[in-house]
Amino acid sequence: MSGGLKETLMKRLLVALLVLYPLSALAVTYQWTDERGTVNFTEDLGNVPKKYRKKVKILGGDESLAPQTVEIPEQAAKGTGGKDEPAKGKKLYGGKDENAWHNEFQNAAADVRQTETDLAELRARLTDTSRMSRGEYLSLQNAVKNDEIRLQQQKNKLDTLRQSADRLGVPPEFRQ
Repeated sequence: MSGGLKETLMKRLLVALLVLYPLSALAVTYQWTDERGTVNFTEDLGNVPKKYRKKVKILGGDESLAPQTVEIPEQAAKGTGGKDEPAKGKKLYGGKDENAWHNEFQNAAADVRQTETDLAELRARLTDTSRMSRGEYLSLQNAVKNDEIRLQQQKNKLDTLRQSADRLGVPPEFRQ
């Protein structure tokens, strides 16, 4: 093979790699910790046991692009009480009744508390690294970093929810 042909092939290979490399950034990895404290990873949300799906952490990629698990409330599943039908005597704020606002605030606050708890557990595990492999240590550090980011996002979401409630005049008793 001549030097010019080799150089051309190498350039094409380099261009192909540069074009394909960003595609790997779109991959999403799901992380969860089982009851024994084992940290597990998968690229398919379907491989996460159902009892851990609510606590799964999304690593890499854009969380907004990752598939979401949606649970349908029992009332909606049974077909009673349509979306636009407020319960009798209940006032709507921005298209949502008092219960919807209350539930949304409860869920947002619970998410923040859970992430804070998870973060504290991860940081506690990082205090004793004597029996940890380098890979485990790095994985824990990455998990802490991801939880810190997730916590900030959840706090921002709660703040945005508060601002919306203020703007729409939602009474304080429905924000707990």
